[in-house]
Amino acid sequence: MIIELLNKTEIQVALIAAVTTICTVIGSIYAVNSTNSSQLELKRIDSIRDMKRTYYNALAKSFALKLMYNDVPDSIEKVEAEMNFLKEANRLPLYASQEMIEFIEKMKDPKLAANTKISDFYIIMRNDLYSTDFKPFDSQFELSITMPHAVIITDPQGNKQIWCRKK
Repeated sequence: MIIELLNKTEIQVALIAAVTTICTVIGSIYAVNSTNSSQLELKRIDSIRDMKRTYYNALAKSFALKLMYNDVPDSIEKVEAEMNFLKEANRLPLYASQEMIEFIEKMKDPKLAANTKISDFYIIMRNDLYSTDFKPFDSQFELSITMPHAVIITDPQGNKQIWCRKK
């Protein structure tokens, strides 16, 4: 009888050990998957932030040039600055927040751009760069592509000149 109790006890201990081992293995698998998922999410966020930073650098440079030439009469440099700014502004829907797109839409108007504090631009940009929230655009939000009013053309002799579109 004592031998039967020892056998039952050994079986119970063995079962408890087996269940504990199974729970440990399942817990380890869950922990590894959780860690991998969070690491992948962090890598994704870093990758998106790096891409945004690259685009925002180009946008900031083009925005500063646009503001610099704002009060200058039409020149090749001013038209090139405007064309570059519009190229970067039209690219915004690929990566920027709705708040940034709405801000830049206003800046496409030279009169509004002249009265804008550059700090507003950088605050919105930084908020967007360091946000991990990727919200979709509002359903009423309308995107547009803006074409420059003037472009630079090169004639057959290689001379550059400003060509203005008809309004």
